[in-house]
Amino acid sequence: MPPIMLGHVPLPSAPFYAALTALALLMLGALLRLPRTRQRQWLSGTLVAALIGARLIYVVLHPEAYRQAPLEAVTLWQSGYHPLGALLGAGAWTLWRLRDLPVRQRRLATGVLGTCSALWWGLNAWQPLAVEPPPTHLPNLTLNALDGTPTRLDTLTSGPPLIVVLWRSDCRACRRTLARLADLNRDAATVVTVNEGQTLLQAARYLDARNASFTHDLRDPQQRLQAYFDMPALPLTLRLDSHGRLLDYQMGDLSTAHLMRWLSPTT
Repeated sequence: MPPIMLGHVPLPSAPFYAALTALALLMLGALLRLPRTRQRQWLSGTLVAALIGARLIYVVLHPEAYRQAPLEAVTLWQSGYHPLGALLGAGAWTLWRLRDLPVRQRRLATGVLGTCSALWWGLNAWQPLAVEPPPTHLPNLTLNALDGTPTRLDTLTSGPPLIVVLWRSDCRACRRTLARLADLNRDAATVVTVNEGQTLLQAARYLDARNASFTHDLRDPQQRLQAYFDMPALPLTLRLDSHGRLLDYQMGDLSTAHLMRWLSPTT
């Protein structure tokens, strides 16, 4: 999902749109004319129930990924939320918390909830504030491997899925993403790592210390590839087909569930 740029700072679009929806819920919730304490309890509970419901449904739909990495179910900063779960969670909380109100107020609360749900779906579907999508192909760019071997990016092809990750050793999310990719079977995907803006010693020392090696370990000291994709934040993980065409990408931490979805033969 493309990010939103606030100046030179990238913001994940899904949490940003969720925050806009929460603001709309707070504003429309005033229409119910509830006592302030009860209105605050309903609104805060609705937001929490939507968050939990969205995560739970996503976990249920990706059981194998969360069986391998159960703690990722509670790492809420990672991607992995289902809009239907958010609606079910918020609706269940609303029906229970406002069960003793007159029918008119309950209908109004349901309408407010439905309006905010439609707003969230619409924002995520249309992406009105997102930046332009990245280029659809790898550039005609030659980078050196850690051993000095030159490699042309536009010639990278593979039978299994091709995954390219741009990283730095001083980036926590980069380190987590590399650890997940290092656990992959070589037959599951061709993984190309590109170190951005660091020295050969920094890149090699980090990978050697973790005994991590991939199909290609490349260096981009001038950060030309990062500039090509116009993504100021790392990691940037790209999923490409066997012809080097971009199929999907993830800016930031790549969760196990997201990675397994990429590796699924049906996607």
